[in-house]
Amino acid sequence: MTLRRQLFLGISVIFLGVFIGLAILGVSGTRTYLEEQLGSHAQDAASSLVHPLSQSIGAGDRILADTQVATLFDRGYFQRIAVLGTDGAVVLGRELPAKIDGVPLWFSSRVTLDAPPGEAFLIAGWRQLGKVVVVSQPTHAYQYLWKSALEISGWMLLAYLLALWMTRMVLHWILNPLSEIERSAMEIQQKHFGQIAIKPKALELSRVVGAMNEMSRKISEFLDAESRRAEQFRREAYQDDLTGLDNRRSFELRLTQALDGDIPFSDAALIGVEVNNLKSFNTEASYRQGDQFLVSVATAARSILGDQAAILCRTSGSSFGFVLFDRDPAMLADLGRQLRDSLQQVFPEQEGDADFSFSIGMVHFRHGEKRARLMSRLDLAIESARQSGRNALQYVVDVNSSESGLGSMAWRELIRNALAENRWTLLGQPVVSLSSGQVMQQEIMTRLIGNDGNLVPASVFLPMAMRHKLMPDIDQALLSLVFRRLEERGEGEVVNLAVNLSNQSLENREFLAWLSGRLSRLSRRGVQLSFELTEYGCSLDMESSRQFADMLRTNQVRFGIDHFGLTPTSLQLLRELPPDYVKLDAGLVAEAPENEAARALLRSIVSLASTLEVEVIAQGVETLAQVEMLLSDSVKGGQGYHFGAPSADRI
Repeated sequence: MTLRRQLFLGISVIFLGVFIGLAILGVSGTRTYLEEQLGSHAQDAASSLVHPLSQSIGAGDRILADTQVATLFDRGYFQRIAVLGTDGAVVLGRELPAKIDGVPLWFSSRVTLDAPPGEAFLIAGWRQLGKVVVVSQPTHAYQYLWKSALEISGWMLLAYLLALWMTRMVLHWILNPLSEIERSAMEIQQKHFGQIAIKPKALELSRVVGAMNEMSRKISEFLDAESRRAEQFRREAYQDDLTGLDNRRSFELRLTQALDGDIPFSDAALIGVEVNNLKSFNTEASYRQGDQFLVSVATAARSILGDQAAILCRTSGSSFGFVLFDRDPAMLADLGRQLRDSLQQVFPEQEGDADFSFSIGMVHFRHGEKRARLMSRLDLAIESARQSGRNALQYVVDVNSSESGLGSMAWRELIRNALAENRWTLLGQPVVSLSSGQVMQQEIMTRLIGNDGNLVPASVFLPMAMRHKLMPDIDQALLSLVFRRLEERGEGEVVNLAVNLSNQSLENREFLAWLSGRLSRLSRRGVQLSFELTEYGCSLDMESSRQFADMLRTNQVRFGIDHFGLTPTSLQLLRELPPDYVKLDAGLVAEAPENEAARALLRSIVSLASTLEVEVIAQGVETLAQVEMLLSDSVKGGQGYHFGAPSADRI
């Protein structure tokens, strides 16, 4: 229970006790007043009977005396009027039972009115004849007391509610800095180091806020310095100094990453721009002017393709390569024309022997295509554009289908049948601690069982599944198998599994609701579950990824980022969406031993991740030499064929 709620409940109980006490005192005071009024009423009646009764009883006229008593009894509110003789015996009188109308029985039984009787002595001369005793009827007094109790309780309740409202407002005003401190503490837990803007009036809270702000500032400055250092290493390794785009090595690694299926997409386009006769232009004009033209090409590409392209690179001295994922052909054609029109303003007609111009080629590709074959097709498209004329664009729409020869609709039918018949199988690949050799987790991979019973790799069917928006169904089928495995595990068996999810699933509310429900019902004993998104997927929709990570942590599930480290936004992603662990891309791991700048980048990522308490796992570990290198760079875990291939026996 929060401090605010505890204080509110404590103060409300105190107020409740005070107002109940005040209500009781009010009712008690009214009762005392009414008892006095009843006694006074009875005494007045007794005094008024003394003189006439003394005469009638003194004269021995009992009939007259009885009439006098009856007259007063009938017109007044009396319970009893009695004339007692000198011996205390009742000579005459009238009496009715006590009436309590219009008042709840529980009230009259708990709040009784004990009114004293009125008494007066009858005297004839010097002789005492007896006395008159009068008891008032309490009906109206009880009714008045009940009405008064309701009014007092109503006012007390209103005062209590008003006091609660004022208490809430005061606590909000006083404790609002505590809420900001709590929010800041939660953000620090999530590796976000912001400042608390509120300046508390209380000296103690002001000191706490100042200390937390100073701590956050120092940590943030340290992380900024680490990020800048890591970014510098990334630029040295994978960025072109002249244009600011990624360089050829980055292009090759990231394109290979896409072709190998590490980046999920259904269709992709590669755009190549070739600056023709750059060498001759540099000779006739100057290298400085030639460099300015190259910078202009990069600027135009950023302006036209920046929000659409996942990869923007200068691939050689006069060549550029841009990759776009899952874009409509009509949009691609329009982007190509916009890029051509923008570059035409950069490359006007030039005087001289050399035709200083550009040629643009555009080709499609999918998972599994060989990089050499793709680049050959791009070269052919660029050459076709060059042959078409100056500053031309050649867009090659046709692309070979997948290796299986199935068409798009056939793939959709195959995947839907597999979903209906639950034709899926799970494979596991170990993630191993590099220092101890113990298995840290098993990464789950799925295979579709084809109509012929053979396993279909994910890189083959996932592009078509994404094209037909079937990834939420596939992820749900995969997770159903995972949850069944967790339910069937042996007594005391410890299971640590990691599962990759598609961004399409994150966009599906029904899938997220289903997953959240299953996670909330999952027994945590002996189970550690992790979900991973690719670095590219996180960058597509940062807010959805953040909400997904928050949902996982609410359900005590870990969040990881897969294929990490190659994109220009990697370090920014690590700061803005800190995961529980990252898995370094296999391309970066393979590059590090041979490229000192890539090695420095890897070390910087490890250093920054360590500061944020993020575990680092290397993918694509194939040799003992890589293990030794990663150990020396403080990488915690490794995954790859050196530790074992994916296998159904591991699940």
